[in-house]
Amino acid sequence: LVPDVVDAVATHARAMGAGRLNIQTNGVAIDDRFIDIVKRHRMGVGVSLDGPPAVNDVMRGRTADVLAGLARLEAAGVPFGVTAVVCRHTAATLPDLAFLLGGFATARSIGLDVLRPTGRATEDDLPDAKVLRDAYFALAARLDWINRRRAAPISLREQKAVFCGDTGGYCAAERGTAATLTPDGLIYPCAGLVGDPAYARGTAGAPDMEALRAGLHPNFSGCTECRVPGCRGRCPSRALISQRAAALDCVLRRAAASLCSEETPSCRAVN
Repeated sequence: LVPDVVDAVATHARAMGAGRLNIQTNGVAIDDRFIDIVKRHRMGVGVSLDGPPAVNDVMRGRTADVLAGLARLEAAGVPFGVTAVVCRHTAATLPDLAFLLGGFATARSIGLDVLRPTGRATEDDLPDAKVLRDAYFALAARLDWINRRRAAPISLREQKAVFCGDTGGYCAAERGTAATLTPDGLIYPCAGLVGDPAYARGTAGAPDMEALRAGLHPNFSGCTECRVPGCRGRCPSRALISQRAAALDCVLRRAAASLCSEETPSCRAVN
């Protein structure tokens, strides 16, 4: 992430009245300038971390640098969340990721993203549904144990999304209010679709606003048979790429719902 660009974009967004700014990073280059920008613009910080060091080193690499970055965020009092991409290599280790984050006082959340089989990833890299479900239950139990011993709890994004009700779609890309800009100036409705020419929506200089505003609408016919309360549906870009991956989204949603009641604090709606 280029600090000057991040600073300029955040400054412009605040001037235009943006209510919430977030930045997602792999965490390998978190330094004093990054922390200054984040604090000055009151930005939320998300870090990509797919598992404990032995796993993340295989999947992403440079885990020691990531952990050093998290330590810098903690020392500066900056809250952060972690997003883990879940595949067959990482699913079973999710509870160990909870233990790792439990050691950081400013860790606030864990979110799970089922792998999108695109680029180098294939459907063979997707996790088994039972392994994923069992790992989710183990992760939720581990976080419950950890949170009873913390001043500030670490939330599980999937639990907080249960009973979220009708939000007009799964995400901004589905609603037609999102755009992803690539380094070469191309625009896509979602980062998960970058590289697929079928979903290119013009360029920064000449965006196809009509196509962007149309949103993403994959076939969700199977959702009519589902009884998960308040579900906002599957990730549309994941469903467009792989129905098997989309079905694993539902595995997570059902697992989360089975642990919740409407009175459960960790299951209250978030947007």
